[in-house]
Order: sequence, then C-alpha cells, then structure tokens
Amino acid sequence: MTEVPVNTTELAARLAATAVPDDVAATLRRRLDGLDGSLEGQDRLGRALDLPWAASGVARPRIGELHEHLVDDLAATEEVADLLCDHLVVREHQLTSAPDSAGPRALLCLVGPPGVGKSHIAREIAEHIGLPLATIRLDRLGSPDELFGNGQAPGEIMAAIEGLGQSEIVLLLEEIDAIGGGWPTASTQNQAISDRWAATRATLLASLTDAAARRKFQDQFFGVPFDLSRVLVITTARWLPDIPPLERGRLDIVELGGYVDDDKVAIARDSLAPAMLREYNVAADDIAIEDDALAALVRSYTVEPGVDELDGLLRQVVRRALTRRAVRGESGPVSIAIEDLGATVGRPTRLGLHRRRRETPGMTAGAVVRRSGGVLGHIEAVQMPGAGRIRILDTAGADLTGRYAIVPSYVRSRLSDLGVSARSLEEFDTDLLVPASDLPGDEGSLAIAAAIAMVSLMRDRAADPEFLAIGGMTAHGHVRRAQGVQAKILAAHRGGIRRIVLPRQNEHDLDSIPEPLHDAITFIPIDEVGQGINVALR
Repeated sequence: MTEVPVNTTELAARLAATAVPDDVAATLRRRLDGLDGSLEGQDRLGRALDLPWAASGVARPRIGELHEHLVDDLAATEEVADLLCDHLVVREHQLTSAPDSAGPRALLCLVGPPGVGKSHIAREIAEHIGLPLATIRLDRLGSPDELFGNGQAPGEIMAAIEGLGQSEIVLLLEEIDAIGGGWPTASTQNQAISDRWAATRATLLASLTDAAARRKFQDQFFGVPFDLSRVLVITTARWLPDIPPLERGRLDIVELGGYVDDDKVAIARDSLAPAMLREYNVAADDIAIEDDALAALVRSYTVEPGVDELDGLLRQVVRRALTRRAVRGESGPVSIAIEDLGATVGRPTRLGLHRRRRETPGMTAGAVVRRSGGVLGHIEAVQMPGAGRIRILDTAGADLTGRYAIVPSYVRSRLSDLGVSARSLEEFDTDLLVPASDLPGDEGSLAIAAAIAMVSLMRDRAADPEFLAIGGMTAHGHVRRAQGVQAKILAAHRGGIRRIVLPRQNEHDLDSIPEPLHDAITFIPIDEVGQGINVALR
C-alpha cells in the first residue's frame, strides 16, 4: 500500500461543495477523518465525490413516435410495441407523480432467441429518449463482485454511472437468465463462489425492483448509497424457463418471437449490410447486393427466427466479393447477384420441410420450442409385425410413451369413427418419433399431431404436407391449450406450412403474430381432435 501525504483540506473542500445526501455526507466525513495516508483510500473518497449526485430531470419519451418507430422501422408487432410503451408510460408516471414513493418497480425484460433484436430495441429506446446507454453482459461476469464491487474496484453498475457522468441513463443488463453461467463449479475451491452465484440474480432484482432499495443502492467500492431511481433498467433473456417464477414476477416481460422472411430481407438491406460495409471501411456504393440475392439468402439458407445466421452469411458474401475484386486488380463497384451465392455459401440448406415430408402415410409436421426458437420437425409413425405394442420416442432419444399414452388410448376408443382397423392395432407394433422440445411441459402440444400421424399410417392415407396441428388433447378428444404458439407459427411459416389447426383457447395468440402470416397461413381453431384429423387427411 502506497503511503502519501493526506490532503484533507482539498478533500474537505470538495465534500463541502458537493451536494450529497446528508447520510452520504456523514459517511464520507467519517471516512475523511479516518484516512491513513493510503493512496487507495484517497482515491475511493475522491471518486465517490465525483459521482453524479445532482438530480437530473426525467427524460420524457415521445410515446407516439416511439410506437410508430417500433412497428414501422424495427418490425415489432403491435402487441410488442404496446407492451414496451406500457412500461415506459408507467415508469414516467411513477417518477414524475410520486418520485419518493415506496413499492415495486418492475424491470423491462425482452425475451427471445439470439438475433431477434432484443439489444437493438434497447438501443433504439435509449436513443429515442435521449439517454446514454450502458451495457452489462451478465453471462460474462466472473464473480458477483464484478456486479456489486469490492475494495479494489466498483461493480459494473456503478462503473457505468461513473463513466457516463450522469445519474439518468439506460442500463441494459443482457442475459439475465444466464447470470454467472460461465462460472466453474466442479472443484471444491470454486464451490463457495458458485454458492454465491445462486443468490446473485435474486439480490440484483431485489435491489433494482424495490423503489426504496433502488434509491439506496450501495456498491462495495464506494461504500455509500446512491440513488438509481432515474435509471431505466432494461434486461434481456434468451430462455424464460431459466428464470424462477418468483423472479419473473419482478419483470415486465416482452417476448420477441422473431422475424418473417420479408422483414429479414429489409433488415439485411437497410441495417446489416450497411453496418458491415462501414466496419470494413468500404464505401456504400462499392458493394451492391441485389434484392433477389438477399431474398435467396433468407429463404434458402436460414432457418433461424433471428438474423445472426443471416449476418454471418452476408459477411461471407461481402468478403468474398472484395477478395475477388482485389485478385482481379479491379477497383470499381461490385454487384452481387443471386447466381453468385452458390460459389460463396454453397448449396441452399433450407429446402422446405414440406418437400421432404412429401405425401407419405404416417408422416406429418410437428412444431416445438427450443432455446434457439420455434422449430418445425417431423412426426413419423411406422408399424411392424408384433402384438400391439405402441412406443413413442423423441429425437433426443427420450421414451415418452407414458406422457403420450392418451394418444393411442384416443385412437383405440374411436376406431370406427376414425376409420382405423382393430387389426392394425392388435397385430402390429407401432413406433412414433416426435421432435424433442426444450420447453417444460410442451410435449402435450404435439398430441394432436401424433394422433394424426397414427391415423394416417393405419388408414394408409397421407396427411397434407403443408399442414400443421398444434395442441394437446384429453382422453375424450377435446383439444387442450398449447404453449409457445407464436414461436411455432413462425417456424411453420419458414417451413412452408400453409394451414394450421390450433386450440380455440389459443385463438387470441393470433393477435400477436406478424400481419404477413395472416395472409400466408390459414388458421383453423378447433375444439375436437377429430376436426384436426379431418382437415389433415382430407
């Protein structure tokens, strides 16, 4: 520890001239009186005095303009734009009408798979309000001290306040569902730190979602409470089930399902490609990517709900075009056409699941939700000579026969209504293969589709390859509500589905899907499984 003369006179003068709360002033005065000549102690005290203690006015968002920008420019649905504006309006009302009141202060949480625009929306909100943005990647923190500070350095939150020099900012906390996810836990040496991580997210949410606690936020480095009430906190998460239900109650959750193909083309043209050219220091008119080429990249090479994969493909195309121009010794502008894609990114990988399904008895589409978003897969039923055994497996190898027992029970109870021969169930074994889901309890959402695959096989009649059934069922064939409908519909659209039956209880979910999907897909709400089977096998 370096010993230096303690300049208490200068620090005392700064303390007297700084408008800090009384309790903070008393704490800093005691610390000033107890300085022992260490450079570290003087630095901590000086940096505490330099924090932006003066209150600033509440930034007032122009809600009408923001809503229009979200829908028209950022491809957000009306529901997403409404939910985002709801949060901002309530926050402004709380800060302006009752700034000193106690009570909960929910955090805005944008949820969705990678590449669907979570961070981009946060940046646009900050720019629209006119506040600086600080970003903290919670999944990259090495220990809780990096968030809340210690004797050597402030935590990320107060470091952002200190660095930006103002107390009203937008603080983006990315990957709140994966906080501390990279911390090793295998060894005994790391176990104590691992145990600390278990409570870190709960502590963070408690300190930011209670009005009184937020006004007294304390970082271990500065050692004095600081008012964070004017900070607009936006969090992101990839996978909502990783956040415990009690903690979800502290969040205003806005789920972003992903983009339709036309929106991806517009994003590639208006945002991804220009940003890429600026990064490579290439003039905007040096590289021109034809719209047909962009559309082909989206529709023939990507299956993601977001645009991360598309961004990577664009980089390949642009870099290869620049390289070929350099090899040829040319300097003029380059135009990238659809016929140039094959030599750079290879053959198309997205052929459309409906083409691969073809019209094969025992095969139909099945949609599930995974951490990467909605996924459209196959449900396949096959039979072989046996004694009537029925086995249901998923693509991850799990035996789901017990969870899907209701499907064969329904078929057996409705043989004549379904046109199925009893012999097909008594003299043959049946295997069903269904897509694996990451969403807890989502297996039931494939029950209708599994029943369709069984009946299709036993009647030797192919299901419509452009058809998808979403929803669970009861033993009497009544349709049950499904989870993750928006993500599944987006996946179905990418896979070439044109007709979707879904539970009537999920009909309201159709209000939240992008408008182009209503034009591209016919939605058929149903109450009974038999209705779905009739549509699929017509």
